[in-house]
Amino acid sequence: MRSTILLLIGLLLASCHSQKTTITSLSHQKKYCQPTVRLDYDSSYLPIPNTQSILQTDTSLTNRFSIHDLLVANAAGILPLLQDFIRLKKARSASSDQERSANRQQINDRLWLASMQVSGIAGELDCEAERANRLATYLQQLDGKRIQQLTILSVVVGALTTVVTAFIQADTPSKTVSIGGGVASAFLAGKAAVSSKRTIHLVDERYLLTDIWDQPQQSTFHPPFIWRMLTEHSLSYGSQHSISFNTRQRWLNYSLAGASTLDEQLYFGPEGEYRSDNLLTRAEMLNQLQAEVRLFYVDLQNLHLSLSKQR
Repeated sequence: MRSTILLLIGLLLASCHSQKTTITSLSHQKKYCQPTVRLDYDSSYLPIPNTQSILQTDTSLTNRFSIHDLLVANAAGILPLLQDFIRLKKARSASSDQERSANRQQINDRLWLASMQVSGIAGELDCEAERANRLATYLQQLDGKRIQQLTILSVVVGALTTVVTAFIQADTPSKTVSIGGGVASAFLAGKAAVSSKRTIHLVDERYLLTDIWDQPQQSTFHPPFIWRMLTEHSLSYGSQHSISFNTRQRWLNYSLAGASTLDEQLYFGPEGEYRSDNLLTRAEMLNQLQAEVRLFYVDLQNLHLSLSKQR
């Protein structure tokens, strides 16, 4: 009878191990959220690195637009277009009116493109967060099945031990079975209480989080408008630090509080083995960055309203 218990334990433990995750196909979805086309940005509409000299000397701009609007306009690459717009407005001739109309259309086109950049990056961040949440849920479901199997196994072993002990008349074998069954039941219960080590290999080729963490001067993956909005100090509350810097600090204080150097390498490196809790943290950081990016719609809307007042 004791051999029956041991056989049952072996079979059930084997069934637990057979539930090992087979999510290789998911780990190879490294291009799951990437754009299907490569976007090239017109270098003639890149933000001007230093706008202080322009804002200090060109009163025609500062008299008509707020500094905030002008910084947003520079991020969108239309500060020279706004200068031309004001110059043409002052000319007041038939030819200048036509030029001004074409100029306004250029400005609107650039604002529309900046809005599309916000949509594109926000959509990619949302997709990556959804993927991380989905994979975390999958790993948690596998862990739930494991805990359920081990719990059932512990109960079955305990019940069998009681039944077998009742049928054994001899004192020594009875004690042996009782002790062995108790140890096995406790062992299984302990394994159920220990968290799973299941992981998934995740590849990140876009570095959308990494650029926020490393704070480079230029970003390879964030569009020029988005990156300028994220890194321009004067566009954040208080104007002391940039939005990207403040976002990084929030990660340090909350999402990554107590994280090790290895964890940081995992989240901001090109690839790594993620547990479910790591995936949830990754999704949280992606969602925070997405919320910051979506707020740029308000800045674009305010600039558009200011521009519409210039007749």
